[in-house]
Amino acid sequence: MKNTMTGGDKRRADRINQVLDAAADCFVEYGFHRAGMSKIAKRAGMSVGHIYHYFESKEAIIAAIVDRESAVAAERFSEFDAVNPNELARFMAERAAQSISEKTDIFQSALNLEMLAEGQRNPEIAQIIQRHDQYIRAQLTQILREKLGLNEPEARTDMLMVLFAGLANRVLRHPGLEREKLVPMMRHSMLLILSPDYASAQ
Repeated sequence: MKNTMTGGDKRRADRINQVLDAAADCFVEYGFHRAGMSKIAKRAGMSVGHIYHYFESKEAIIAAIVDRESAVAAERFSEFDAVNPNELARFMAERAAQSISEKTDIFQSALNLEMLAEGQRNPEIAQIIQRHDQYIRAQLTQILREKLGLNEPEARTDMLMVLFAGLANRVLRHPGLEREKLVPMMRHSMLLILSPDYASAQ
């Protein structure tokens, strides 16, 4: 698809991403409550008023960070469209194994945990996080049901998400995690969950 973004649109998108990156840094370094707009503005190299031009609150910034993550996930899911359905389970397992280093990024794991913690105190943040989770879950469940023809796709989706969420959190407790040793285990676990014979084998 041809990119129809104008120069002004691109500048706006770049500035928004500049704010989101700065906010993410501040949330991890200071925590949500101590990361005030002044700190975010300083990290972004902008005035506080300029940030309010794009976002009305820190909650709005978090919503945008989560929406950006959803867009990345959607792009990854779109890769599956070109894969032969007979090869899709193995393709997904290989992609999962290759992404271990990405999913165990300490910064992203810390950011996610900070937002989850804030979600326990702030219903608005909780709704943002849950909306993202529902989107990812729906997309993945649809792939398992329609492209792989698996039974119990919802349960399988939740188990896949447990694998990745657990892996992301594990690195915070064990920074020296030998990730390369997890690759064959992740591949095997994925293939098991995505196997059409899994339910009948229980």
